[in-house]
Amino acid sequence: MYEKILVPVDFTEKTQKALMVAKSIAKKTDAEIHLIHVVKAALAVYLDELGVYKSKSQTGQKFLEEIISKNEQKMDKYIKLLNDEGIHVSYKLKIDSSPDRIAELVAEEGFDLTIVGNYEHQRFDEFLKRTHPERIAKLAMNPVITVNKEDEAFTPEKILVPTNLEDNCNQKMKDLLSFSEKFGAELQFVFINTPAFFQTSPQIRKKSRAWFEMHGLKGYEVKVFNTKQLQKGLLNAADYFESDMIALFSKHSETIKDLIKGNITEYLITRSDIPVMTFNLNITQ
Repeated sequence: MYEKILVPVDFTEKTQKALMVAKSIAKKTDAEIHLIHVVKAALAVYLDELGVYKSKSQTGQKFLEEIISKNEQKMDKYIKLLNDEGIHVSYKLKIDSSPDRIAELVAEEGFDLTIVGNYEHQRFDEFLKRTHPERIAKLAMNPVITVNKEDEAFTPEKILVPTNLEDNCNQKMKDLLSFSEKFGAELQFVFINTPAFFQTSPQIRKKSRAWFEMHGLKGYEVKVFNTKQLQKGLLNAADYFESDMIALFSKHSETIKDLIKGNITEYLITRSDIPVMTFNLNITQ
């Protein structure tokens, strides 16, 4: 199912959170974990014919080598930790003037799964309301798991799956089903019913039957969670149904409203105490 799992590394507590989840999944799927770190260096650098970073200035070369050496030493600690647990691991260091490039790099590498740690309940960009994990989730072709809290033994048993009973998620649904089967986890399909977009019981029953049929899902039913506000309602539903993970089929937009107020994906991966797995519906394979 997953052969290559990517974990962006910044050598903070975020990395530790992501690695805990990555280890659990790798052991279940026999996947290889790939670590990537973007070295922030305000230097004019280039890759030579052997793929080695070089500084364009003679004085900057020694500084560049020191930076790379220090980061490789830090990376070695993670590599040893994973190797000691029998997990195959590789790593890559990239030089860039801005760590924001990590989102683009994740998209370019095309891994089966990306796992990214986040600072608990904290935004990186208070103006645009965007976090690095949200940018990664927006650009990544394959699933992204965001982790806000440390989890020593990641073994999801109940996965909350919010649905509007309208979006066609066929291409991504197979990935979610495979993931849940690997862990023996229950999928809890939930319709969040709010006053602004209220649906009656007959309407929900009719829509859910058509939606499950469209996705070839048998033996499932949709749970209805009535709440006043959609975003907070999603987190309250996860708590109410005792879910230990959220799987979100997400659509990312660049409307002014979303940029200023944030969207559902950004809200969940920033605020959720449990891991959030996003499947990008904007990208088709």
